[in-house]
Amino acid sequence: MHSAPEGNEIIIGADLGGTKLLLVCGAYSRRCETGPGYTPDDFAAQLRAFIEDLGLRPALIGIAVPGLVGCDGIVVSCDVLPGLTGWRPALALEALGCRIVVINDVEAALLEEMQDASAEFTGGVIMAGTAIGAAFMTHGRALRGANGWAGELGYLPLRVGGSVRRLDEVAAGGAMANRLGISGDKLARLVEAADPVAMDTVRAGGQALGLGIATIINLLNPSRLAVGGGTLRLEGYWEGALQAAEAHAIAPLWEACTVERVKSEDFVVALGAIRAVQSTLKS
Repeated sequence: MHSAPEGNEIIIGADLGGTKLLLVCGAYSRRCETGPGYTPDDFAAQLRAFIEDLGLRPALIGIAVPGLVGCDGIVVSCDVLPGLTGWRPALALEALGCRIVVINDVEAALLEEMQDASAEFTGGVIMAGTAIGAAFMTHGRALRGANGWAGELGYLPLRVGGSVRRLDEVAAGGAMANRLGISGDKLARLVEAADPVAMDTVRAGGQALGLGIATIINLLNPSRLAVGGGTLRLEGYWEGALQAAEAHAIAPLWEACTVERVKSEDFVVALGAIRAVQSTLKS
């Protein structure tokens, strides 16, 4: 058993995604598999195992989920993990005796990536993984929308082959794999092997994401967009996204915006979840 991380308060950050759960506490981290059939009970078991194996006594837990989160901490909707819909983590996990905060995963990434944003800053974060989401700031403040749910970039409608489809259905990692009838891991292996069908699918997905990026640039005139998520590791995806974004964004707006990968890479969401729960101590 490892010794617990040092500090006055033990804080755990959880990045709960469509294919994996990443738990982070200090210098320690653990990855667990998820999937469409994943349930709150699965999360509770994996979290408790992490706590017990490290000998932790957490005071704060931040949980980032890929869906709509209500102001009372309920998961209102979660397409990629439908079993989480209606889940209230603070209630379900109250036996742990610690403060629990739930936040949308891309909002968490925004907290981490744009932590030093100025009062004049306009920009955002886009995450391209099993699904696609985004979160934005305008003039230094989070752009939340009427219900706090602004940023559902994956639902951007695109006309593809004579029909209208969501960006999620074209550019998300899960959708690209499903289109070929294979798993995400298999898709990654085929791309590494330079399979032409897989590479064409990934390149088209990246170009579709680029249309989403161009749409954001044209609408918000941001100075910076940070993009993350496992799908960016697929060869040709990121390159296709950048090429399409530049081609379809208004030239002066494109030149005013830096489009780059997130700095914290795979840990950006979990670290943002930690920031989210820490922020409650200041309010």
